[in-house]
Amino acid sequence: MSGFQYIVHISWPIVGASLLAIVYVYTKLSFLVKLRHINGSWTTKLSEIPHIWAILNEECHIWYANVNRNYGKIAHVSPKILATSSPELWAHINAHPGYIRSKWFYRAVRFDWRRDNIFTLTDVNEHDLRRKQMAAGYSGRENPTLENDVDIYVSQLLHLIRSNYAPEGRLLDLAEKLQFLTLDVISAIGFGKCFGLLDADSDTHKYVESTEDGLRDVNRRLALGTWWLYFIYPKTEPNPATATGFERMAIFCSTVVDAREKAFKEQEKLGIVEKEDMLTSFMRNGLLGAELKTEVLLQIAAGSDTTAGGLRGIMLYVFTNPRVYGKLLAEIDGAVASGKAPPAPEIISYNQAKQLVYLQAVIRESIRIFPPLNDPLARDTPPNGDTVLIEGQEVYLPGGISIMPSFVEMQRDPAIYGEDADVFRPERWLDESDEKKLGRMKWANDLLFAHGKYLCLGKGIAMMEMSKVLFELLRNFEWGLANPEKPWKMASLMGLRFISDMWVRVDERPGA
Repeated sequence: MSGFQYIVHISWPIVGASLLAIVYVYTKLSFLVKLRHINGSWTTKLSEIPHIWAILNEECHIWYANVNRNYGKIAHVSPKILATSSPELWAHINAHPGYIRSKWFYRAVRFDWRRDNIFTLTDVNEHDLRRKQMAAGYSGRENPTLENDVDIYVSQLLHLIRSNYAPEGRLLDLAEKLQFLTLDVISAIGFGKCFGLLDADSDTHKYVESTEDGLRDVNRRLALGTWWLYFIYPKTEPNPATATGFERMAIFCSTVVDAREKAFKEQEKLGIVEKEDMLTSFMRNGLLGAELKTEVLLQIAAGSDTTAGGLRGIMLYVFTNPRVYGKLLAEIDGAVASGKAPPAPEIISYNQAKQLVYLQAVIRESIRIFPPLNDPLARDTPPNGDTVLIEGQEVYLPGGISIMPSFVEMQRDPAIYGEDADVFRPERWLDESDEKKLGRMKWANDLLFAHGKYLCLGKGIAMMEMSKVLFELLRNFEWGLANPEKPWKMASLMGLRFISDMWVRVDERPGA
């Protein structure tokens, strides 16, 4: 090899690396110039590393909150990603047709990497069609036994605690039991096949373990941005004998859906449909095949975990606030004594629970101070940019950037919730005499369930479960944390709060 050939041979890698470095630096500098009017630390303006580390460290929700608290209602979390704690801006982004879901987030958090579900669809028209196919099933219009099914499993939870734990004063992992409840509920109302976790008092088929494994895998994919590798090196079909995480869950969903879809088509020809549940509603409205399987997987993994997370937060804040605990218990006992709630063992109806103003205030305040969902639900700005109002000031957002909500900081805004916004105080929802201010508080709080066309389809079911469970657990038992200094283990996985080891002592209430 001649000297010239040798130089050329070793130069191409150097030239290639140099070109990549130049493109990288140019891209970062271009966003730095475009977003020079947006606050943030220099590290987040120039590098993705702090954001990656926050996600991998499984506490990104705290980091997002600190970013907005330190740098304002819109601030950098990476060179082209901004976080906002402004409810007005987040509502505007959800309502404005020019904003679309950011692929860096929604491609990464697919539970089945091969296809989208209603949560990850980035095409607006496809999302709207899927929502129409599913809305009736979630609302209960085509699932008349929905509330009765929820009552069955709330009763099972009470029976489990009363039979296995309360008589002997045994310690109980409440985080686990609440997950068992929400998984049993969603499997029963979703596709008519209950997992039976409460009945076994065990995660026999590793559904909880699979969910945690799946969420951790997705969380790593999200942090490192490696979702695109699946399209270059696609995985083979999962092996039922070795599958873990969401692959294990996907196999189960596929088996259930195939059997139900076959039965549905046969029954439809005869003009009869025996099962009236969410799955039947989805199929009746044209959702079938692979798309139906992904929605069932989403129901199990995300639907159960968000409700369980909300319930855990409610119980923790009630248990650790004796004043709130006593006041709520007085309302519960008063409702039973006055006939506004049924005597045990009948489960309170959702309509009855909605009339208990302090109970509903406790739920609102709990999900405000401890949002169960903290996903960076990022949206890309319109190609030509957008001018928005933030605290009365016009701010230009150029095209090609991504904006995500900081729900923790949004829900602790003193301008909305008062100077004690960091304090758990359910009375704020009852004592506020200014109807306009109260309306704004409720509006901002409801943004936790998204807004407009992206409003969470499962909101009604989640609120029903939380209302019934809070009422019945306090009506029937006395509770105390086993370790108030460390009440649980918690990780934020793709924005979902995965909680375990919430050990409590439980005793049956006298006369319950």
